[in-house]
Amino acid sequence: MMTVLWKLGLCSACLKKHSCGWTSLLGQYGRRVPVHGRNLSNHAETWEREYRTETRKRVEKHWHSRLKEQFPAISEMGKSKPKCYVLSMFPYPSGKLHMGHVRVYTISDTMAHFQRMRGFQVLHPMGWDAFGLPAENAAIERGLDPEEWTRSNIAHMKEQLQNLGLCFDWQKEVTTCHPDYYKWTQSLFLQLHEAGMAYQKEGLVNWDPVDQTVLADEQVDENGCSWRSGAKVEQRYLKQWFIKTTNYAKSLLDALEDLPDWYGVKEMQANWIGSCTGCYFDFDLKVNGKHIGEKLPAYASSPEAVYGASHLSILPSHRLLQTDSYLRDTLQQYFVPNKDCQTPMTGVNLLNGQEIPVVISAKTEFEGYLDTVIGIPSLSQEDAAVAKRLGLEWREVFETLPDGTEHLQNCDEFTGLGRQSAAQAILKRARDLGIGGYLTSPKMRDWLISRQRYWGTPIPIVHCQSCGPVPVPHEDLPVLLPKIKSFTAKGLSPLTTAAEWFNCACPQCKGPAQRETDTMDTFVDSAWYYYRYIDSHNNEKPFDKAAADFWMPVDLYIGGKEHAVMHLYYARFISHFCNDQNMVKYRQVSSL
Repeated sequence: MMTVLWKLGLCSACLKKHSCGWTSLLGQYGRRVPVHGRNLSNHAETWEREYRTETRKRVEKHWHSRLKEQFPAISEMGKSKPKCYVLSMFPYPSGKLHMGHVRVYTISDTMAHFQRMRGFQVLHPMGWDAFGLPAENAAIERGLDPEEWTRSNIAHMKEQLQNLGLCFDWQKEVTTCHPDYYKWTQSLFLQLHEAGMAYQKEGLVNWDPVDQTVLADEQVDENGCSWRSGAKVEQRYLKQWFIKTTNYAKSLLDALEDLPDWYGVKEMQANWIGSCTGCYFDFDLKVNGKHIGEKLPAYASSPEAVYGASHLSILPSHRLLQTDSYLRDTLQQYFVPNKDCQTPMTGVNLLNGQEIPVVISAKTEFEGYLDTVIGIPSLSQEDAAVAKRLGLEWREVFETLPDGTEHLQNCDEFTGLGRQSAAQAILKRARDLGIGGYLTSPKMRDWLISRQRYWGTPIPIVHCQSCGPVPVPHEDLPVLLPKIKSFTAKGLSPLTTAAEWFNCACPQCKGPAQRETDTMDTFVDSAWYYYRYIDSHNNEKPFDKAAADFWMPVDLYIGGKEHAVMHLYYARFISHFCNDQNMVKYRQVSSL
């Protein structure tokens, strides 16, 4: 390449007809450039043979202003031209750019310029993933307000990006800690809640003893340590908010087939999700024949065989045996370690009303992350052995025909169907009844979004003794994050100290109530930023559907491969959900 350019340099007349960008690029690597009469500006300055620091500064100053002048005109081209959405990694405002930032944003800027030169209408936005533990930890260590610390960092990093000459569309800038952004994060949460996709339950969670907060499974490394603090993660039972991402596992897995090769990213996503052949069914719990008002989700590896269940098997570590409740005391009376133990609890199959005994398993773990499975003797010799040992009854649900195919029997209206047809019919019935029926993998768990920290998006839920958990009405959003003095409430959210904010009126009965004090994991904020970029000043909704339909899917994303099984998964989930809510036309986040 260098040889070719030097040969071209012998013909100065030819060089004068071309952009001086080639020689500028060579100069960045300390190479000597050919002398010719190309002016740097309106002055009589010319490039010297030695590409010195002073020369580089003059070149940068000259082109920096020209690029900034040309950028707005290019960005305002009509939508009759083909579009190109260039999306780059969503930066956390840590205070200073590092070379990873420079690498990513230089690539995205180059591609954005290239596509504009080809005549494309280009969207190349920038913003800030501004909530999170580092700002709160900095506030604790240095006695600073997290918001002031974050704003100062953003201002400095934005100046650095501009000094690099990068041409982002700053009119599209978003900052996740601003109320005009997190109002719509809260709105999306309410939509998920209304769709039955956001719920609160007590469960075993990953607890970071240093940061004093809950971590999602994906934020714990292979050594069982926190991805942020490095501390050994502990297991605790706490009441947490979850998003039911398992309902979309099969959809997200299948949709990978519609995408081009992502240099191994598709395979990473597929392996992380796992094979989605089973599903959860909800069972109504009874103790000694009495309903207790609680449901138990249990996993069936072959959903079509659910009518052949003999028992529901739970692990000794299951929340029913660990959390402070009368159920724990009842079940512990029947628990013997390393032995399958029948209990006085039963689960009602909501498909047919059949009562199925609950058994505490002799095992300490099931496949993947499962803690409750449906025992089906027709499919498993191990399940059959447990059922026989405990004297449990079950139905034989499969009949083999002369041609070797299997059909269902003793399964009410599903009798006579082939296994595949029966599975689809039973899954649909469960979904229609709202009791499960979504294919997923044993490797997947619902997305835990609760964090017991201050610097995050408040969860828009109010707890009332009369009404229970009540969503904040959409018209009352945003639930603003209050100013507080102390950020060190150990094991509890610091928001509990904001008495005026914490104590409120129930939106439903107007009686005394208290706000939810957990805040959302920052991955919720960053799971939809690519939509907000499109319509960042919209005060009526998260984004305009027509604008999203024009710009989506993203044409080019540039970021680290380390986000392939976490950030990308959540972003794809939100995109699929928004499509189901008729908020967007396209189901996929990116086409490349």
